[in-house]
Amino acid sequence: MSNRLVRAFRGGFALVVACVAAVASQAQAQSIIAGWDFQTTTSGGTAAAAAPSSPVTFTANVGSGTLYLNGTNGSSSWNAATSGNELSAFGGSAGNAFLGLTATTTTPACVALVGGTGNSANGKSIVFKFSMTGKSGLLVSYSTQGTAAGFTSQAWSYSTDGTNWTALSTVSSLPTSFATQYLPLTFGLDNAANAYLRCTVAGATSASGNNRLDNVIISSVAS
Repeated sequence: MSNRLVRAFRGGFALVVACVAAVASQAQAQSIIAGWDFQTTTSGGTAAAAAPSSPVTFTANVGSGTLYLNGTNGSSSWNAATSGNELSAFGGSAGNAFLGLTATTTTPACVALVGGTGNSANGKSIVFKFSMTGKSGLLVSYSTQGTAAGFTSQAWSYSTDGTNWTALSTVSSLPTSFATQYLPLTFGLDNAANAYLRCTVAGATSASGNNRLDNVIISSVAS
């Protein structure tokens, strides 16, 4: 092999090593902020329950944060009653269950957003509140599925005050079997003491149509 080819090979190999090292460094720096499996309660997290016993706030099962469905912090007020309920719980997913989250599928194992009487839940929002103090680069992943008559879109946005929102991404054509979704990386909440992530659902065509969320993980690229 000529010296020129040797130098080219070594240069290419060094570039590959550098890229691998950079990716590994970023993965190592990534840290969980809050996670919801809607089951684990050993550290004070909230477990899901079927209507009419569904909670309207959920403390993170891992890390620190709260999910609101009670009309506060920019969320909508969701009906958890037996009649016309918009909240319930069903079997969950083993997908995206890591960083301390529980991977079981038995009922109840996820939060279910339900269409409600007259599809009353169309246009309603749920809000995750957490802290990004000293952290940079928000990453969000979760497992979700929807029934045929359930919500067809999830519009995600973020805020630093729970009032003014910036669009992040819209997930549409929701799967009928659980699949993991990943939201785009954003630096819009860097170092925010109070960070808000909102999901607004739409498209339900039946009172019983639902959209399930499980193993929600909020993390940062660097801290």
